[in-house]
Amino acid sequence: MPQERPPPEQGPPQRGRAYAVLASLGRTAPAMSLSSADCTALEPLAAEWLARGATAAELLHALTAGLPVSVHHPAGIARTRLTTKLPPRRPKQVSVPKPAPLRILECTDCRAPGRPEALVDGLCRDCRHEPPPRRDGALTPAEVQAHAHRIRNAARTAHA
Repeated sequence: MPQERPPPEQGPPQRGRAYAVLASLGRTAPAMSLSSADCTALEPLAAEWLARGATAAELLHALTAGLPVSVHHPAGIARTRLTTKLPPRRPKQVSVPKPAPLRILECTDCRAPGRPEALVDGLCRDCRHEPPPRRDGALTPAEVQAHAHRIRNAARTAHA
């Protein structure tokens, strides 16, 4: 006769991360210690916090910050705070592409450092004998000298 196997023992039900955070609440604030039944009842509310992107530390802070001196019904306070302080859903993180690494090369003639796009055919602008680019609104050297001369004269007459 084959022997019947006893049914496998059923251990405690698997609890989620939200349950674990609620169960650890008493270590953070002893006045807020919750029973197993309280943790089970409040687990869906805490799970919603975590689903919205809150961390365990943020959840614990929301449940323990600014507690009254004496707490008579920790589960009631936790339920109220879990509902009234529910954070908005956080937007999904958009991955920002990393900037291209900064590479500095040298001119093949004079060995001056420069960005790759500035060294056409391996030569810097001076070795290619190109004039510097004129920027819109930029002053020529003669205009800069004339402006400096006017400022110096104005400063001399103001002190005299």
